[in-house]
Formats: sequence, C-alpha cells, structure tokens
Amino acid sequence: VLVMSPVVKRLITIAVACAVGVALLALLFYGSTRFSNLDVRSTSHLLAASGSTRETIARFTSDGGNSGPLAACLVVIAILGAVWNRPWHLLAAFGVFALANATTQILKLVLAHPRLQGALGVTYPIEIGYPSGHTTGALSIGFAAWLTAPPQWRGWALAFGLFYSAAVGLGVVVAGWHLISDVIGAILVVSFWAALALAALVAARMEEPADWLPAGEVSGRPT
Repeated sequence: VLVMSPVVKRLITIAVACAVGVALLALLFYGSTRFSNLDVRSTSHLLAASGSTRETIARFTSDGGNSGPLAACLVVIAILGAVWNRPWHLLAAFGVFALANATTQILKLVLAHPRLQGALGVTYPIEIGYPSGHTTGALSIGFAAWLTAPPQWRGWALAFGLFYSAAVGLGVVVAGWHLISDVIGAILVVSFWAALALAALVAARMEEPADWLPAGEVSGRPT
C-alpha cells in the first residue's frame, strides 16, 4: 500500500484546488454576467492610455513572456542546473514549464469565445484569452529557476521569479492584452503543475521540504 507523507498529501491537495480554481474561474467568467462585468470593469481601470509612457513600459515588460526571452531563460537555467549538478530538479522544472504552457494553450483554444468577445463591443481592446500565455511562461520560468537552484540560492531565485512574473503579469493587463482573470488563471495552471512536481520530488526523496517550508510544517505537526 502506498503511504504518502503529509507534505505530499498537502501538495496534491493544492494541485487539486488549483485545477478546481481554473475551472471555477472559467465557469464564472463565461457563465456569470455579473462576474464577467466585474472582471472587465476592474481591468479597464488598470488599462494604460493608448500611446502613453505607461503603455510603452507595460508592453516592454509584457514582452518578457515572448518565446525569445523565455527560451533564453531556459538556456541559462539548463546551464546552471548542469553546473549545480541537479539533473532531476532540472528535468522536473522543464517538465512543469512544458506542461503548464501546453495546458494554457489548450485551454485558450477550448475556451475561445467569439460571442462573448462580441458582447464586449468591437471597440474593447482586449480579446478573450484565458489563461494568459505570457504570464504562464514567465511564472513557469520563475518556478524553474527556483526549483533548479540549490537551497542556498533559492532566495535569489525566488526574488527573480517573483519580479519577472509580476512584471509580465501586470504588464499584460496594463497594456490591454489580457483581463485580470486571465492572469489569475495562468497562476493557477502553473501552481497545479508545480505542486505535482514538488510532490513527486518529495515522494522520491529528491527534495527536502525543510528547504522551502517553515519550520514545524515539514512534519505536518507544529513544533
């Protein structure tokens, strides 16, 4: 009988919650006029004026989620993973990147909704694209950097990941490329695969929860 540790169970629970969150957010946006209107109004408040400096900056940061910068980051992470001799962590990190981005692209195709786009009006600048591919790419790169890094370097990797993801995620909203719900959906997609990857590494005894969980949470009991 397979016995899972409390940490592995918790990570799997997080993954399930993220999957439910992705589905629930889509159902609310596509099925609830009140929710979709709230999403549109909230996003509209953050939109930069066309041709403004803020729009230029937002478009620049959003480009961090393009294929070129993402590929460059993957190369750097691969080199560092080899230098640090962390092949299994590197494999898991690349797996999360590939699966998260594939999931997002599939969801964008499945959930394409021309009728809803038309209901927003032909002048509305944002196309329906749930979840955000740029945010998925940036966030999965941030996780890959954090997971591949040895424990003593994870603080720096976390700072890089948070800054990179926030710059792209906020940029795509301000630039008018995505709705806020698209960014949240991307966060949930990456979190789903990240939680499963961590669960697999912990179960295989290749990752130590003490390196990323507060003391007392590792065993599932307070200290």
